[in-house]
Amino acid sequence: MRKGKPNDPERRTRILRAALEVIASEGVHAASYRRIAVQAGVPLGSTTYYFADLETLIVSAFETLRDGLEPRYAAPMRDARLDTDVVDALVAATCGSTAPTLTDIRLYEEMHLYGARSPRVAEVLRDLQEESLMVLRRSLPDGTARAVDALMWGWWSYRALHPGDPLDQGMVRSAYRALVDIAVTRMERGDRRGVAESTPGV
Repeated sequence: MRKGKPNDPERRTRILRAALEVIASEGVHAASYRRIAVQAGVPLGSTTYYFADLETLIVSAFETLRDGLEPRYAAPMRDARLDTDVVDALVAATCGSTAPTLTDIRLYEEMHLYGARSPRVAEVLRDLQEESLMVLRRSLPDGTARAVDALMWGWWSYRALHPGDPLDQGMVRSAYRALVDIAVTRMERGDRRGVAESTPGV
């Protein structure tokens, strides 16, 4: 049971924010109670007051990241009415106006690495991916949504590894256009047969 009482109601939030800052700049392996306390500008005891163990602190920080980052293309995808709108939204989310920052991408990458060892973080990751797929499924069949999601994550990883080599938006657009066209063709073929597309596949 926690003892004492907090003096600063915002302290827990500052600790979580500091944890993400440390993870983004130095990696999960550097996220110790002491390092996070220094980053947050709080006494070391505050970290153990709010978080009984380091795993809980790290998981809580990643949950904050998930909750604060609605899939970047969510609003544009919800508003998409035409195939071209869908492609535009995907390009913008990959390397345009709604794309994640390099810091965001580094945090995603660290979450993936830590999730391979932590079932609790793996669950956060699954929730994040499902939220992303739910947005994509508004406009795309399940198989195409999964292919688009995987492609987008791959390009985000490329951006993190090659920050000085920007993605070619024309190439990105062509790739998404091809996936969307395949999905449209399959759905139209299914309509002509009088059968809705129900089996997974791009």
